[in-house]
Amino acid sequence: MSFPGSICLNDNTILGMWYWDVKQDRLYADARFAALFSVDPEEAIRGAPVDAYVNGIHSGDRERVAREVAHCTRAGIDFSSQYRVSTAEGERLIAAFARCHRMADGSATHYVGIALDITETVGTETPTANVADHVMQAYRVAKDAGDEELKSELKNLLVRIGRRLSREASPMDAR
Repeated sequence: MSFPGSICLNDNTILGMWYWDVKQDRLYADARFAALFSVDPEEAIRGAPVDAYVNGIHSGDRERVAREVAHCTRAGIDFSSQYRVSTAEGERLIAAFARCHRMADGSATHYVGIALDITETVGTETPTANVADHVMQAYRVAKDAGDEELKSELKNLLVRIGRRLSREASPMDAR
């Protein structure tokens, strides 16, 4: 199984995509996404255990993200998180979102997700960045409340906001 290449929105923002087979514990990703987590690109294409990616998360965020992943898979719910990774170019801040696909009994079978490098947007005071912060807070409230419909709508909005932030970071590339 191979996975489609990631989409580079501009030089400052990377949108990595992945597919995780929960039952087989195989996360399939492209080389760019794998590099964010220091996972071998060949292993990523063949499918690596999710722990290989969790191990690539900054030590200050790793335990929290591992708990979030475990909670989402146990509950059969969508995943959303922000965390740091360390790359050759330095520390990056990632916003990750994944849709949970479930069996009839509600158990998680697989996730399809995106990871957006939001490092360049941190500390910006643009209206869009402020909206993103508020929508992320609303998403967490909806997640904690178990409101799946609202959570789904907010997640879709976060993806749109991420794309807008990308365009704002590089206005000449905006289409």
